[in-house]
Amino acid sequence: MAENLIDEIKAVETQAALKVKEAKAEAVRMQNEAASDSENKIKEARQTASRDFRAKLAAAEKEAEAKAVELVTKGETAAKSFLESNLGKVSEAAKVIAEEVMVRYVRS
Repeated sequence: MAENLIDEIKAVETQAALKVKEAKAEAVRMQNEAASDSENKIKEARQTASRDFRAKLAAAEKEAEAKAVELVTKGETAAKSFLESNLGKVSEAAKVIAEEVMVRYVRS
């Protein structure tokens, strides 16, 4: 009976050691799976952030371009208006200057 008991104890110890080994392997597998999953989630988050950044940047560039076109158009309109309103004054001033030059240097 003692031998039977010793054999049973050894068999149970062997089974226990095998179960511990299997549990450790399962723990390692679960840990590796968790690490892989977290790496994938980090990669996904970076890609999403990058896509969002590019989209926001494109929207900001489009908005800035529209504002720039608007400002340039306003500036051109203002410049044309200024030119038209002062064109007569420039002609008058040029005429007066030309007359003064003619008077001074033609008599000399």
